Parts: sequence; C-alpha cells; structure tokens
Amino acid sequence: MDDLRPWALWLSLAAVTLSLLVCLGSSLVTDPPPIEDRVGQLQAQPAPAGVDDDDVAALDAGEFSDAASDPPGLGVPALALVNGLLLVTVALATLPLVVGNKVTGSVQGVVSLLSGLAALILGIVLAVTAVAALLLMVGLLLSPPFGTLAYLAVFGFFDTDTSLWLLALVLVLQIAGAVLLVVAQQRFLLSKGLVLLVLSALLLTVLTTVLHSVVPGILVSITDAIAAIVAAVVAVLWGLAMLIGGIVSIVKLVVALRQAGGRQDEREA
Repeated sequence: MDDLRPWALWLSLAAVTLSLLVCLGSSLVTDPPPIEDRVGQLQAQPAPAGVDDDDVAALDAGEFSDAASDPPGLGVPALALVNGLLLVTVALATLPLVVGNKVTGSVQGVVSLLSGLAALILGIVLAVTAVAALLLMVGLLLSPPFGTLAYLAVFGFFDTDTSLWLLALVLVLQIAGAVLLVVAQQRFLLSKGLVLLVLSALLLTVLTTVLHSVVPGILVSITDAIAAIVAAVVAVLWGLAMLIGGIVSIVKLVVALRQAGGRQDEREA
C-alpha cells in the first residue's frame, strides 16, 4: 500500500459509479415520439417495399397503444450488469482504505459470491427478454404487410441521438475510471481479471455504440436487442467467474480459520 494514491482510487470509484448510474438511468431520458406521431410520420412517408399505400393510410394509432407503451431500449441498460461487477471490484480495492485489509479479506469472498450470483441471474433474465424482443421484432418485420407496418409503427423509431450521447458519456467515464485506477497503483495492471473486466466493459460500450450507428434508424431496435444479448452473455460469464471465485475465497477463509483455531487449541493445551 506504500505507493497507493488514495485520491486516484476514490476518483476511479466515482467514475465507475457514475457510468453505472448513466446506464441504469438511460431509460428515463430516451424519449421516442408518441405512437400517434410515429404513425403520422409513417403515413407521410412512401410505403415500404411489399406494403400497399392504402394499408399505411388505414393505420390506427390506437391499435398499437399497448405495445408502444414499452418502447425499445435494452442495449444501454444491459451495460449496467458488467459495469456493476466492475464497480464491485473497484470498491473491494478501495475498501482497505476504510476498514483495513483484515476486514476486507473476510468480506471479499461473500461480496464476490453475492455479486456473481446476482449478475448470473439478472444476465439470464435479460438474455431471455432480449431474445424474445429480437424474435418478435424480426418476425414482425418479415411479415408484410401488417406485420411490417406494426414493426415500423412500434419499433421503427429509436431515440438514437440520445443513446449515442449516453454511450459516449459512459465510455468517457469508463476510460477515466481505468486510467485513474492505474494512476492509483500500477500494480493493478498485474491483475489479469481486473484488466479483462475493464476491457470487457469498454468493448461492450463500443459494440453497442457501433450497433446503434451503422444501420438505418428503423433497424436500430433490432441491433439494440442484439447488443443487449451480447452484454447479457458476457455478464453471465463474468458472474459465473465471480461466483466461483467467491466460493473459493470463502472456502480458503474457513480453512484458515480452522487452522488458526487448531493452533490456538494446541498452544492452550
């Protein structure tokens, strides 16, 4: 701990926390147009291939009111899973500054086990949700005329501008957190698990950004679901790794406590 710079470690923890909060709060600021406006824009444009103009003109916004109440947007919130695991890892590195190394060693295994289990469960739930959304959207898109119209009305308008700003902010905060972590102590670079976790979080953010920007706007909802699936799978793998690591740490701690108790009994005898 001699060469540790606590201020940099605290700032790194703050940056990672902010990146997590941005991911969790993204659904509060993304705002697709109301369903009436979406249907109106769709009717004002040339009919897509395979769809008759009369079918477009006959669209009624009321038919999609229920489905449109839950607009797409899974990719950015899904990043919260890996960012959450990164936050736990950085917090465990910061914990000795508050409670000391002895207490940190005692709780590290439990925290890792619980965090890994939570990421594993949430990742599976998110993956199932994203796959179901993806199958629904692709099925509608490839079912002209009415399925295609339903897809365009409900999922064809994605708030890409806001999502890209949010992703840029998340990426900046992640990079800042990683740099500050190295500034705090260069030996963090020797931790392969931490380095891989940071790279995973960065690459997932970049991948989501690419998937939100390389396709036409009407298809972003589909690529957004793909980004969420990838993020969920990565989170499940990291959650499983942390779960196993937490179990190993707890077993080692229990063995060490038993050995210490045995030596204490021998001295008393």
